[in-house]
Amino acid sequence: MSRRESEIQDTIENRDRIHVVMFFLSYIFLFLGIGILVCIVHIQATYHVDDKVIGLFRPTVERYTEDPVRGKILATDGRPMAISAPLYDLYMDCTVKRQYYKDSGKDNLETAWRNKARELGVYLSNLFRDKSADQYARLILQGRDKGNQYLLIRRNVDLETLNLVKTFPLYKEGTYTGGLIPVKHEERIYPYDTLARRTIGYVKDISRRGIEDSFDSELHGHEGYEWRRVTDNRRWVRDLDSAVVAVQDGNDVRTTLNVDFQDMADKALRAQIRENPDVRAGICVIMETKTGAIRAMVNLSRETPASGLSERENLVLSERGEQGSVMKTATLLSLVEDGHVKRLDQTLPTNNGWVPNWRHPGKASEYPHDDHISDYQRKTGQKVITVMHGFEISSNYVFAQLAETYYGKNPQELFDHLYSYRLGEAFDFDIEGLRTPSVIRPGTPGWSNNTLGTVAYGYGLSVTPLHVVTFYNGIANHGRMMKPYLVESIEKDGKVLRRFSPSALNESICSPATADTVTRALKAVVNSGTATRLKGAKLTVAGKTGTARIVLPDGKYQDAYGRKKNQGTFVGFFPADNPKYTILVTVYSYLSAQSFYGGTMPALAVRDIVDQLYALDPDFRREIHPTDPVPQMHKKNEL
Repeated sequence: MSRRESEIQDTIENRDRIHVVMFFLSYIFLFLGIGILVCIVHIQATYHVDDKVIGLFRPTVERYTEDPVRGKILATDGRPMAISAPLYDLYMDCTVKRQYYKDSGKDNLETAWRNKARELGVYLSNLFRDKSADQYARLILQGRDKGNQYLLIRRNVDLETLNLVKTFPLYKEGTYTGGLIPVKHEERIYPYDTLARRTIGYVKDISRRGIEDSFDSELHGHEGYEWRRVTDNRRWVRDLDSAVVAVQDGNDVRTTLNVDFQDMADKALRAQIRENPDVRAGICVIMETKTGAIRAMVNLSRETPASGLSERENLVLSERGEQGSVMKTATLLSLVEDGHVKRLDQTLPTNNGWVPNWRHPGKASEYPHDDHISDYQRKTGQKVITVMHGFEISSNYVFAQLAETYYGKNPQELFDHLYSYRLGEAFDFDIEGLRTPSVIRPGTPGWSNNTLGTVAYGYGLSVTPLHVVTFYNGIANHGRMMKPYLVESIEKDGKVLRRFSPSALNESICSPATADTVTRALKAVVNSGTATRLKGAKLTVAGKTGTARIVLPDGKYQDAYGRKKNQGTFVGFFPADNPKYTILVTVYSYLSAQSFYGGTMPALAVRDIVDQLYALDPDFRREIHPTDPVPQMHKKNEL
């Protein structure tokens, strides 16, 4: 066989051998592929990985909720009366690197950590001054020994203090060496402390009062949320694959309150009632005549005769009761409007202070009697009295007799007037708590043949102080009764979202002429009647005093020892000839032998407020004109 033939044969044999090898390899890989496919199908259908194993390879994702910042409550000039500020609770992980130092045998580093903790105690003690340096050091080191990972160091520190604490020994080395854990939260702060607190209200957990409660939906805002995952170095970052809802901070509420007015009214009232332990409470309301805006609302009360005064409850809205002689103005307004009293010098017989139409069983001494009339008859010898003078001396007889004379045949006529003055029903107000008046009227339980007369001088009709000041404001506004309001706008970042405009409860409770006539009578009360302590105030005041006995639990007005609960009120407006503000001050007593009159403490508080407002309000300052005389200057004698 030649060499060429041998090479050809060898090539054919090699090729056949390769074909056989490739054939078997193909089947091997085919069977392996089928086996792998079967395993994959089996795993997909039946195999379940342990959740713990999954957790080791998949980062933890949690929903993080971000609370909105609560909106501010502002005074009318923008000064904050309630704000939310970020505060921090300081905690400490006392176990940081402890295990690492132990496992690596670095005892010198553990000793250094403990020495720094003792040095930290000195800094914390000097800053907070609530514990000694040794107490702080012992607290931290014991926490380390016990494995405390969340040791409370201090609550409610501000951002400035937190930044300072971060510069202290140990803490300045960072979270994973120092262990400082600041926990942020929002705290509600009232910059003027208790001033107008029952009007502004408060927020405490789920309990809310005042504006904080009534406008909670505006102030609260809306929570935001996002999904976060933890990184390898234990930091939480936003999970970009998840939805995000942005937080919406709360809106601001601008009130009608004037901080300066509120402060003056609060101090003036405190000065009158602070030293008298028989005074249970005192209130003051200042309302802007043209608009009905409440510029000040003071509610001072004490829990016991020995305790101090504070704003514990909103008595302006909740203290419903018989108001006494301040309600004679409602009777007079009705009489003048109906034409029954055409002139204030109109006269009626004195009758020794007895209402002749009243018929009572029992002794004559039990009949309602007016001592003011007896004194008047004794001093003047007169048997008649004018309506004006009866109003000045606050005669119950005069107004009971007038009511019986002109409304006796149709009492409902007087009650229709009272309801038109909104003295018989509640009305919407910006904060909760305004009580509905209680009226004894014809056809209701308690009505008798003398109820008309008692209602005419302030009994049988129970209303709140807000009802009273709103009624008087209607007279000051020439018959247009404005709706009182506390909130003037809802704002966001200084932009007004919604404004609340002044509105009327009754466009005309009387004619302007009737309002002017009654105003003259109210001015006379100050000039020569029961409110002469206001005579000579820096602004002329028109108003009415009232003293009312408060019904005791047994339905009587005094106990077996002759003690009684009184309320004394002055309500009026100023300047009398062009009213800008209406004001009410009421003082409430404990059960006492003292009498509390509207012409004493309430009138003195009003005078103090009026004199201060004269100096504060630029509308009351007279401009100097070029023609005015220049005061003569005197050279000071030199010593």
